[in-house]
Amino acid sequence: LIASAPLEDIMKILMYNTVSDEMPYVEKWTEKTGHEVVTIDQPLNETTVDRAKGFDAITTQQTTAINVPVYAQLAQFNIKQIAIRQVGYDVLDLPEAFAHNIRLSNVAAYSPRAIAEYTLTQLFNLIRHNKKFDRAMNTGDYTWAAGGQAREIHDLTVAVIGVGRIGTALAEMLHALGATVLGVDPIYRAQNEPFVTYTTLDDALSRADVISFHTPLNDETRYMADENFFAKIQPGTIMLNFARGEIVDMVELEKALESKLLAGAAFDVTPNENDFMNQKQDITALPADVKRLIEYDNFLLSPHIAFYTNTAIKNMVEMALNDAVTMVNGGVTENEILR
Repeated sequence: LIASAPLEDIMKILMYNTVSDEMPYVEKWTEKTGHEVVTIDQPLNETTVDRAKGFDAITTQQTTAINVPVYAQLAQFNIKQIAIRQVGYDVLDLPEAFAHNIRLSNVAAYSPRAIAEYTLTQLFNLIRHNKKFDRAMNTGDYTWAAGGQAREIHDLTVAVIGVGRIGTALAEMLHALGATVLGVDPIYRAQNEPFVTYTTLDDALSRADVISFHTPLNDETRYMADENFFAKIQPGTIMLNFARGEIVDMVELEKALESKLLAGAAFDVTPNENDFMNQKQDITALPADVKRLIEYDNFLLSPHIAFYTNTAIKNMVEMALNDAVTMVNGGVTENEILR
């Protein structure tokens, strides 16, 4: 439940990096609560941090890092929290935030199904060779051989690396479709046993037809899919990355596609996505590695949109704004990022 604020408790919240799709939910939230939300379309950084002066709370969603100088400036403005409207919090400098007594929150459960469903969509596109067929048909080639024979999902073994909320949602869907699901995660969740077989990373790589990443980005996962990782996978494996770009070494990915070690890959993220994602530009201006990868018939790239559903946007806005108010008031939220 969202309680309306007494007049004397009305907060003024600055919402960084707002997109037009969020505005209807912002307006509804302000009507429900009585709080004031000011929106801007720039991310939180050294240039825009001064905009927070005079506000009680802030929220943002972005893939660009919030660097060290920002936290001291926020503390000077008496900003005591940052509520990010996204799952991944690798954009935050946790030690620097905590050093300035700034509380942090994310929205880890805004809609795990949104990302899981899109991951599954792209897996189907790969196993049915849809990109090959589309390209062939655009040249007038309507033959079966243009794309090739497909596989059926119930015959596949899928390694879900990171069995948190999103990984669990994907595992449930895969299990319902008849696939065998292997889970790799340092945290064992007994409730997942009906549809996930937990195992080691090496065992999963040796058995999987499909590898899907759903981990946060941290020191343990950054470039975990390196040369050694690719050396352990089966020929003909499919790789899916709908988590963070820096989890996969893109040079090794390209080698694996070129050598046909990978039968295909679908990515919603790349390490250099801030150079081109969510922008309109001439295709010749794309980063060189991206231009090469999108030429492959068996590589699918989407513009970081796996989360992008009406349910997810609504929840991201409402949960972040609620958490901002809660933390400023000294309350407890299950979405807080702890030390």
